[in-house]
Amino acid sequence: MDELREILNKLSPENWAEHKVALFDAMVLAGLDPVEAEAVLREAAQKVKVTLEAMRQAWRNFLGPTKQEETAARTVVDLALAEVVELWHTPVGEAWATLSRGDHVEHHPVRGREFRTWLAGLYYAKEGKPLHAQAMQDVLAVLEAKALFEGEEHEVHTRLAGWGDRVYLDLTRPDWSVVEISSDGWRVIPAHEAPVRFRRRRYQKPLPLPQSGGSLFPFLDLLPLQERRDVVLVLGWLVGALSPRGPYPILILSGEKGAGKSTTARLLKALVDPQEAPLRAEPRNIEDLMVAAKGSWVVTYDNLSKVQEWLSDALCRLSTGGGLSKRELYTNDEEFVLEAQRPVILTGISFGAIRDDLADRSMLVHLTRVEEGERRPERELWGAFEQVHSEALGALLDAVSMALKRWEEVQAAMTSLPRLADWAIWVEAAAPALGLQPGEAIETFYEVQAEFDHDLLDADPVARAILLLTVDWPEGYQATYTASELLAALERAVGIEEARIKPSGWPRTPAGLGRHLPRLQSALRGAGIRLQGERDRHTKNLRWRLEKGRKATTATTATTADLVRNGVSPCGGCLPSSTASTATTAGRKHGAAYRPPQTKR
Repeated sequence: MDELREILNKLSPENWAEHKVALFDAMVLAGLDPVEAEAVLREAAQKVKVTLEAMRQAWRNFLGPTKQEETAARTVVDLALAEVVELWHTPVGEAWATLSRGDHVEHHPVRGREFRTWLAGLYYAKEGKPLHAQAMQDVLAVLEAKALFEGEEHEVHTRLAGWGDRVYLDLTRPDWSVVEISSDGWRVIPAHEAPVRFRRRRYQKPLPLPQSGGSLFPFLDLLPLQERRDVVLVLGWLVGALSPRGPYPILILSGEKGAGKSTTARLLKALVDPQEAPLRAEPRNIEDLMVAAKGSWVVTYDNLSKVQEWLSDALCRLSTGGGLSKRELYTNDEEFVLEAQRPVILTGISFGAIRDDLADRSMLVHLTRVEEGERRPERELWGAFEQVHSEALGALLDAVSMALKRWEEVQAAMTSLPRLADWAIWVEAAAPALGLQPGEAIETFYEVQAEFDHDLLDADPVARAILLLTVDWPEGYQATYTASELLAALERAVGIEEARIKPSGWPRTPAGLGRHLPRLQSALRGAGIRLQGERDRHTKNLRWRLEKGRKATTATTATTADLVRNGVSPCGGCLPSSTASTATTAGRKHGAAYRPPQTKR
């Protein structure tokens, strides 16, 4: 006891690591009973300035597991290895287990809640008593090690996956059934027959069994779409959302109060990726966006007033692919990275000017207020959706099958590819099953892009100043400026060279102007102004060249012409334009003049 007292007297936060083992050894040699040991731990915690629970845990760790815990852990490991079909891991080192449950198999992360509950149930069924927490941790450590160092490596997917020339859609049904889509059609298969593995999230909801030979028309009739172009954009987004590799255009639903923006977003998400609480509030940080992207396939944010710069950049990465990262919890240098591409829906009354990089990846649908006489009760609307869900999903799967069948043909024909090229090829390949005319979806997408450019030019004071500066220039005229010279010229053009207070958004320095100009290049090009930064070979200074030219036309015209010039119908066996025009202008409720063809399988 004297040795124990001597060690206690010397303890401090600075020397705790040095004396910890000696203290615990002395406690063992002294043969302390539980009450005496508790008193020593309490005094040691006070001297070291840690919580009593932390000191108790250090003491338990020193003693190691009890014989009872060791026996329980060994029992559970043996039970688990006898029941588990396979232990495996993901490319980022996450341990997974495949379990046999009745007539199907399920995949669960080893550290996940479902797998831990399953282990506890195994032990209780065997021993008739609960499993100790420490024994559970020991079991998980052993199974995790076997999965990481002895198991095979597999990708794990959320809702949708591609494998070779096939696409797989997880229905998230209790029987773990999966839809396999190929160029020959689609079929529902059990999970163990699919070459891909899916992650199930707690708040995912099941999809109905799809119905073959259906149509998207009954579903579209539920949406408050007024214009043909709105229908085309929604169809392009929907079929793009079932492409396994992206990129994915961001669908922006805008309109006044009562236009049905939130309801439209919920219906679109429910069609392909139903989930509890489908609409999320604006994310507060990158971590919230990561959680949403990891937990669902379609990411939907509701009622945004504007898109902040950090969110705009993150959504761009989510649309075309990129990593979202943060430090992993309880580590100093480990990084958690989510590399994902996801279809995204944003809703809001007014977003203001959208940054050009986000605008390049977005399609905007304007919704008008639903009149009181046309408004339907929520219960009636969702009841109607449940009745048409299977049919609409089957029709969408038919379109995906068509896209797989015609991908190479359309890719070879499209010699001029627009932005989001893979999406453009995918939607053009699916066009016959959607009733779209050749190049219609891409042309409509470019019309939206031109609107975004126009909005940017209207809202940005620097862009307006450049247009004013060059308004009287003849075609082909050009001038070169340093950033300082250009800033001065722009201020003279708008008459603010002597103003003490500049317009909101006006760059305060030449360096600020230089950082701002690249964001205007695309929009200015559409207005006939070529803006190019060039670095002087001798002085190494950056100079900006402005050139007046013709206003650009949409790139879709060239794209469609290329298809025709190559002798390939970009719409395969779709109707001739005159017939298609007649078929697609039939009026219906909400004015969404559209009826896709019904296909038989």
